[in-house]
Amino acid sequence: MFDIGFLEIVLIGVVALLVVGPDEFPSLVRNIGRGLGKLRGFLGSVKSDLDYEIDKANEIKQMMEKETEIARLHEIIERNATTVPVQGRPAEESSGIEKLDESNQAETDQEQAQPLNDRRQT
Repeated sequence: MFDIGFLEIVLIGVVALLVVGPDEFPSLVRNIGRGLGKLRGFLGSVKSDLDYEIDKANEIKQMMEKETEIARLHEIIERNATTVPVQGRPAEESSGIEKLDESNQAETDQEQAQPLNDRRQT
């Protein structure tokens, strides 16, 4: 982590032993060990929190991409809705379809009425 070798650690220990004294040295080492353990735990929790947030951000990004794709598909559908008749549309949206249906109905009515007219003439 700090790129400290074994000899450097021994040198730091000897200096600490001379500065603190042999009576306080074990408690100093114990406190340093506890502090490093708490620091590692803290860094581990920060790392896991960051990983969680990054995963959530990626999930939101994917959802936004899906929403963009859905919006694009809706635009295509709306663009093509005028050329392709869709069953079940309200009257104001499908007025062209109704006109087509009315003209087909009129032709069908004329075809049905024609045999009756032919029978009356004979």
